[in-house]
Amino acid sequence: MSGLTEAQQELADTRAEIAEMQGVIDTLEEQVREGEAAEEAQQLAERYGLKRLAELRQEAAERKLAKAEAAELARRRGEAEAAARTDLGAASDEVIAARYRAALAALDDLAEVCVQRETAVRTHLRAFAELDMPNVVANTNPQFIFRLDGTKFEVGERKAQDLVSRAINRVYAVRGLSGAPRIGIGSSPVERLVAARMGVGERQAREQADTSGFARLMVSAARTETEGGY
Repeated sequence: MSGLTEAQQELADTRAEIAEMQGVIDTLEEQVREGEAAEEAQQLAERYGLKRLAELRQEAAERKLAKAEAAELARRRGEAEAAARTDLGAASDEVIAARYRAALAALDDLAEVCVQRETAVRTHLRAFAELDMPNVVANTNPQFIFRLDGTKFEVGERKAQDLVSRAINRVYAVRGLSGAPRIGIGSSPVERLVAARMGVGERQAREQADTSGFARLMVSAARTETEGGY
């Protein structure tokens, strides 16, 4: 039995004892009023003394209970602070800063390779066009496209702005955050490739691209790859 429970029980017992004594006293007082024998008066005097002692014990029990309640409150406050320290330590500014640096580096790596891709597409399209090669599919506004080994490459199809925004948007969707960057309708070819590695077909990826489930798939795939799952 805890100190608080013990003090509560002790106070309850004392109060019950006083209530019982008061009932006896009330009966004896009525007998005295009715002029009954002096024996009742003697018992009444004794009961008065016993009741007073019980009242003193009640005061002592109340003080004990107050101390026990204060100790219990202090214990719970201490536990609350300890729990807060644990949770806030796991999400401290130092931890957030480390994750932020990692996110910056990852997004910068993504932007870098997208820029490299865009530069390469433009450079080789120009070379193919100058050589009048059949690889060139279109070389006027609004399309600049060539084929190489059966794969189509188009200027502007892998924009850094688009993929960085998509990455942020997907995290926002998974975390239920507001203010996500606006992205185009549907998935990108890169996202469909990621989805395929997670066992999701291209058609299914296109159909689910605007759902929170697809966002969770993208984030899960990113975490799996980061943790060495592929």
